[in-house]
Amino acid sequence: MNKQTLDERLEVFKNQILDIKKPQYNIGEPIHDKTKNKDFILKRDILLDWQMADSEAFKSLSANAIRALLRFLQKRTWKGKGKNRIWKTTGLVFTYAEAKELGIKTSSFHGIIKKLYEIGFIEIEHQGGGLAKDFSRYALSERWKTYGTPHFKPVTKKRICRTGFDVHSRKQLKQVTRNRNYQLRKTVTIDESASGQGIGKL
Repeated sequence: MNKQTLDERLEVFKNQILDIKKPQYNIGEPIHDKTKNKDFILKRDILLDWQMADSEAFKSLSANAIRALLRFLQKRTWKGKGKNRIWKTTGLVFTYAEAKELGIKTSSFHGIIKKLYEIGFIEIEHQGGGLAKDFSRYALSERWKTYGTPHFKPVTKKRICRTGFDVHSRKQLKQVTRNRNYQLRKTVTIDESASGQGIGKL
């Protein structure tokens, strides 16, 4: 076995590191992100009103909350052009899966929606539940314009439980379980004198 000098070993190590660090794409080659879900790509410009961007409500948002708000603005559709443009700002769906695709953690998304609602950027038209495709639907709001002023009316997002997980349903489940326990057979005990024969008595 040939002994390598320290310099030779360093050179081999450097080449190994450089090989690992090689870019996955050649220069000039178009990059396609295969991990991005095409269902969540919106090829639509985001129009942000300067008054909204300069508002106290907007300044109170975190980076991820701003990202979510911009996504809501991007979801708007419209009719007409220029000053005659009429925006459709209702029936907007924004799911946890979509938020995750935008880099917003699932654990943070609920708090972001709550924040956007409470300071007046969105309204909750329908609160989704545990049913398949029962997504929450939102509408853009202008309550944010009075945020930070005496005219602002605070609102709080109501917390709902899925069917079967609320207090009433849990009480009913306990009652049913208790009734079933009363209907169980009596415990069977084994008579010591008959234990050898496998005979029991009630």
